[in-house]
Amino acid sequence: MPRDRGNVRRRMREAALELFLEKGYDGTTAAEIAARAGVTERTFFRHFPDKREVLFNEAELHARLDAAIAEAPPRLGPLEAVVWAFQSLAPMFEENRPLAEPGRAVIAQTPALQERQLAKTASITRAITEALQRRKIEPALAGLAAVTGMAVTGHALQAWVQDPSLPLVEHFEQAFQALKQLSKPAPR
Repeated sequence: MPRDRGNVRRRMREAALELFLEKGYDGTTAAEIAARAGVTERTFFRHFPDKREVLFNEAELHARLDAAIAEAPPRLGPLEAVVWAFQSLAPMFEENRPLAEPGRAVIAQTPALQERQLAKTASITRAITEALQRRKIEPALAGLAAVTGMAVTGHALQAWVQDPSLPLVEHFEQAFQALKQLSKPAPR
């Protein structure tokens, strides 16, 4: 069996989700996850600081978002740069989709994980804000773009879960266009 880092991490994530769904989050140990994935407990802790981080993969998302916002075309405004960055990460979301849906179910059943999800969202929003500020966006505007970009992303991801027939990038574009429509006057 190949032992590359990505494959090992994925096997551990898959094993964790299986166990969480079978035994519940609280009833599963890191040692059980490692055993099911065919690795040692030490290997598990080299990849994840604790069992809850199997569900969140936050460090990778931070790094990829930071790089994507830095690479966004300079002509884009702050919110457009955030949406562009998330669109560029669509392949990562698509690759992780089989793990994301059962992960959401586990989080929905575990109050401590729901709290961790909120903390992750706040952390990602701060990271986006900081990345925008490195693009010389004024702090308050960068913060507003980050919060709004997270809302657009959440809307797009939810729409994609409900309708996977469209590519995720199209859901991002539709969500961004819907946001633009919100600032137009209502027809009389």
